[in-house]
Amino acid sequence: MKKMIALMMVVLALLTACETRVVMEQPGAQANALTVQGSTEFEAAPDIAKVRFRVETQSLTAQDAQNKNRGIANAVHDALVRAGVRESELETTDYHVEKVQEWDPTGQKMVDKGYRASNAFVVSTKQLDQVGSLLDVGVQAGANNVESITFQLSDAKQKEVKTEALRRAAQNAREKAEALAEGTNVRLGKVKSVSENSYVVLPYARYDVMAMKSEGAMAPPTPISPESVKVSAQVSVSYEVG
Repeated sequence: MKKMIALMMVVLALLTACETRVVMEQPGAQANALTVQGSTEFEAAPDIAKVRFRVETQSLTAQDAQNKNRGIANAVHDALVRAGVRESELETTDYHVEKVQEWDPTGQKMVDKGYRASNAFVVSTKQLDQVGSLLDVGVQAGANNVESITFQLSDAKQKEVKTEALRRAAQNAREKAEALAEGTNVRLGKVKSVSENSYVVLPYARYDVMAMKSEGAMAPPTPISPESVKVSAQVSVSYEVG
């Protein structure tokens, strides 16, 4: 009996030593891949400027505040049109009337001070060298606040810039992949997949416009120089490697 058990153990040991493992590739299995992130960041020249004016008036009644506001806003509108701005380049972005109250320290309570009407509108122009002149025209016609000046890209130019940004990001990804492949001694193959991760355009905006204008009040028109727009993009590219 002991001899039989010993013989069976020898046979099992021989079978184990001669075992062959065959690993089958799973259906849909992915080939070895190298995935990299490519990015770019650069400046682009703007082709459109937007000036945001605001007209504010205050009176004892809401109707009187509105009437005064309407008169000044119409004067600003007409002056800008005479300066060459088209109707399609003028857009009202905000209009509201609110009650004005102030704290009375003597009576220790809020006191009504009438009503304030506020009308904001944006002027868009592709004549970037005329921004300073339009700023002066609006203020001289009665706009009592210039909230911001923004330099940005038109829809047509943004498409052009996006194409260039993605091209540069993809090239950056290729350079990274080639360096990694060389450093790890593998062969870089064809592209397996590519995707856009992000595309960002940051317009240039300035908000201290009235202070800037007062600084240059003695030298009309107020000098406004177009500032570059910041553009960035990132892509993800996966390459086959062998």
